[in-house]
Amino acid sequence: MPKLLQDLWSSQVATRPDGIAVCWKDEMIPFGELDRVANQLAHTLRGHGCQFGDRVAVLIPSSANALLAILGILKAGCVAVPIDVTAPAAQVIELLNDCRPAMILAARFARSLLDELFCNDYLPFRVGTLEALPIEGDYFATEFTGLCILRESPETPACGATTHAPALLFCRRGDLACGVSDPASQPVFQALVSAPHRPTVVSHAEVLAFLATRPGLRLTESDRVAGLPLHSPLAVAEAFASLAAGAELHIVPPDLLGRPRQLARFVRAQEITEWLTNHGSLSEVIQSSEIRDGDLPSLKHLLWSGRALSASALRQLTQQLPLTQFARLVTGTDVKFGGQFSVVTSLSEFERFLVAEPQPALVSV
Repeated sequence: MPKLLQDLWSSQVATRPDGIAVCWKDEMIPFGELDRVANQLAHTLRGHGCQFGDRVAVLIPSSANALLAILGILKAGCVAVPIDVTAPAAQVIELLNDCRPAMILAARFARSLLDELFCNDYLPFRVGTLEALPIEGDYFATEFTGLCILRESPETPACGATTHAPALLFCRRGDLACGVSDPASQPVFQALVSAPHRPTVVSHAEVLAFLATRPGLRLTESDRVAGLPLHSPLAVAEAFASLAAGAELHIVPPDLLGRPRQLARFVRAQEITEWLTNHGSLSEVIQSSEIRDGDLPSLKHLLWSGRALSASALRQLTQQLPLTQFARLVTGTDVKFGGQFSVVTSLSEFERFLVAEPQPALVSV
């Protein structure tokens, strides 16, 4: 049994180092390379003063670099803080002020946002990038680049993290409230949830337990997975599920979000077998009429989070995608990570669920 999230793909690295782990546009990253670069980033963070338990913010749009950043931070024994760089600048700045990261890993996309952060107040934030060239703003400059990272050791560092992680641990405006008995427990990553300024902290054990609750939605090495942007807890959990199974993780380009026809075409072209989306995006895809009867023959699992679909929308999907299994992820409240997988076993059964709203008799975290 893996004890840390970074243990999930170690068997793939050992047995299938050339197997494709991540697909990003035209780039395909094997498991061996993914693990090597994550190790090198971990050594870089350590070399620039990041210590066990420090928070490291990720200001990188959803991409292969965003995933590498999260993996490297975990391997350094630090807390990854994925942040939506498309959120309003004032909200991002306030979140950074609240969580006080020891380091910010940024993309060039975040240059103006960082300038706004640094010009208003002198804050002891340090910045690095995974990009080849440095990022220089009017008020900041990056300490290291992707070329610096690649000069570091490819060996796995001793991260010092514990698997005895808290079940519930939250950060409100920078103040941690922890109701656990193990003071050595460490959070794994923080992600902005629906309520602004109320990050939820998720532990190694909590994510591992959540992944173990997937009811019959098994992934294998032949699967091709697409998920939500990599700044939400569910998206990161889905990425770990893909890595653990040895599947290919196809990161959806951010410019496809909000463009339902293009998003459906991406799922079709990449022959995605498991697709994690949300109620809003899925509703837009249904309304776009892009999906046709008998479409997406490769799609085995369609998971969505958020509200239940209407009976008519679900009926339309089941008719168009007869080979697909549907499951709604009823997420927990903002005081809890995870939720319940509500698997659609039959349309009539699900329609009764919509009317009666019983408690789903399914595994929850």
